[in-house]
Amino acid sequence: MSANKKLTIEDIAKKAGVSIKTVSRVFNNAPNVRQQKRDIVLGVARDLGYQPNISARQLASKRSFVISHFHDNPNTDYVSEIYEGMRRACSEEGYYAVAEKLNPQKGSYRQSLLDYLLRFEVDGLILSPPVSDDQAVIREIEKREIPYALISPGKKKKRAINVFIDEKGAGRSITDYLINRGHENLAFLSGLNSHAASRQREAGYWEAIEEAQIPKKNAVRLSGDFSMRSGFTAFDMLVKKAPKTTGIFAANDEMAIGLIVAALGKGKKVPEDLSVVGFDDSPFARAMWPSITSLAQPVDEMAHLSTKKLIGWIHSNILEQSRFEFSTKIIERGSCP
Repeated sequence: MSANKKLTIEDIAKKAGVSIKTVSRVFNNAPNVRQQKRDIVLGVARDLGYQPNISARQLASKRSFVISHFHDNPNTDYVSEIYEGMRRACSEEGYYAVAEKLNPQKGSYRQSLLDYLLRFEVDGLILSPPVSDDQAVIREIEKREIPYALISPGKKKKRAINVFIDEKGAGRSITDYLINRGHENLAFLSGLNSHAASRQREAGYWEAIEEAQIPKKNAVRLSGDFSMRSGFTAFDMLVKKAPKTTGIFAANDEMAIGLIVAALGKGKKVPEDLSVVGFDDSPFARAMWPSITSLAQPVDEMAHLSTKKLIGWIHSNILEQSRFEFSTKIIERGSCP
């Protein structure tokens, strides 16, 4: 085919060996198209570099073909992984993925959400922490009957797609990891207080300490906000509050990185003097020195599945399953061998 010729759905239909109507139905994500034919049509479109006209699709179907992710999280790696999983799923289904940072007003993200929905049409929404725990936002979404998915919500919703891990169990697991390596003076570096996942990870930390019969005076809690800077400043708090601490569980990798950098700057050796474990298994955790032992959660997979299920709900108008739990594992590295 000439490089100068504009591709049409007729070209796709001819190459795929299907009718023009079938191609149109696939591009509009219409129901009752066999998956085999859908895969063939989409495969041919990718091979030929065809991009369907979104305006025409929107007019024909009365849909926006847009899925938006609402977030407010200083952990850029985490947000990036969610977007990548979401983008892949949207690409597979002929949708467009949009990430939008909401700004809290008067303690809630509600007004920021309303401003967004006034300006843009969306078919579905994905909320990640801490937005996924804002009940005022969820009420507004449900009032408008917009299909939505929650990533790591503190409270599961019956009329939503919920993807999550066992946060408390994960917190206990990574704390047990420290305890089993002989650490008896421990610290937990928390995320935002509004973050239900951080609270649950902390609950797992205290449960592990109680089960191991470690005296409460040998365990402390330090306040952070998931940012690398809060991890850096937490080291000074640790020195003042619990200088005998040898094992630290940070509620995410960015805080673990900040804390390690501060410790190294003050002459501490990691892991010889201070062992540090993180959470998320981020690219930074793998790349820095010493590399960080971390509890890995499959954020990309969680976002991909939630988006696929969300699009399925949009097309069928039926929410078949609302809860999807993912497993975690500890990745051992240099910060706590």
